[in-house]
Amino acid sequence: MNYYIFQAKRSLKRFVFTPYLGIRKLINAAGLFAQFGLFKSSTVHGYPLKISIDPSSLCQLRCPLCPTGQGLKGRSLGKMPLGKYKKLLDELSPYLYELDLNNWGEPFLNKDLLEMIEYAHKKKMQTSVNTNLNVKLSEADAERLVKSGLDILYISMDGATQKTYEQYRKGGSLKLVQNNIKLVSEKKKKLGSKKPEVVWQFLVSKVNEHEIPKLEAIKKELGVDRLVIGLLRSDMAKEIFTIDKEKVESMKKWLPKNESLSRYDYKTKKRKLKKDYCHFLWFVSVVNWNGSVSPCCSNYFEKFDFGNVFDDGFKAIWNNEKYRAARKAVATKKPTGTVCDNCLRTGFID
Repeated sequence: MNYYIFQAKRSLKRFVFTPYLGIRKLINAAGLFAQFGLFKSSTVHGYPLKISIDPSSLCQLRCPLCPTGQGLKGRSLGKMPLGKYKKLLDELSPYLYELDLNNWGEPFLNKDLLEMIEYAHKKKMQTSVNTNLNVKLSEADAERLVKSGLDILYISMDGATQKTYEQYRKGGSLKLVQNNIKLVSEKKKKLGSKKPEVVWQFLVSKVNEHEIPKLEAIKKELGVDRLVIGLLRSDMAKEIFTIDKEKVESMKKWLPKNESLSRYDYKTKKRKLKKDYCHFLWFVSVVNWNGSVSPCCSNYFEKFDFGNVFDDGFKAIWNNEKYRAARKAVATKKPTGTVCDNCLRTGFID
């Protein structure tokens, strides 16, 4: 019950007490909450409240639990064209509260990322970017980033030393990331800006859990606004296809010794928190670099996607046969032939 109270309070903060509130957005949100909470109808009258758009499916690192880092075949590689991005936002912006500019790749590898952020900010929605920040930022880049209107800059940095950091972020430079963080923090201070909030995500594992006591001092030194200790996920390409016991067995190399720092119960080999529903299909969508639409950020394989917005526009896909079948599966807990059937078997992603 505490989890549901937390989510209710979080929703009020995100969708009512927000500077990005608008009448059309509020009416759309109220309709979605009613449709999900009361009916879980397979056809959704309205648009999503949040969308993830992947500026680039390419990445310069080789993180072992990420399919992109593994070089796994299954999703095409490329960078989203700026013109097509703007056309998509023009369609969705009257209803969107939040935009995440990331998915399977490194966003900063798209040279148009800063303009993408600026365009979204003008369209009045909260924007965030999740990055490994292994791209050298110039003084001008950092200043433009601070001025862009970006709300949150999530930085994945899983080590206090290069030796530890590179065990998971293979091919990455801790010094480069830290220098970039310092530069952004300095620009914020110089410009008197509170944005973007710089959030350091430390994905805890067996190789770095001993460094946790050092993190607060590093956070202060770098000028980070917030530190988040993230709990390790399993192989992200296989996550929705694999039961918890198999996930735990496959992750023995990475799971922290301290069980309180894990999303899994080591005795039962199950997740500590298991949801019995999925709200994504009613509230959230994911658009990949080439316009291919995934029902959520956990579906790596493009063959399971629901359509392409660059071919048909978002509205047509949002209520097409695959989307309706997926919502029906979640509502009835009976498979209907989409990739979402897997979460009925393995448990909904938390």
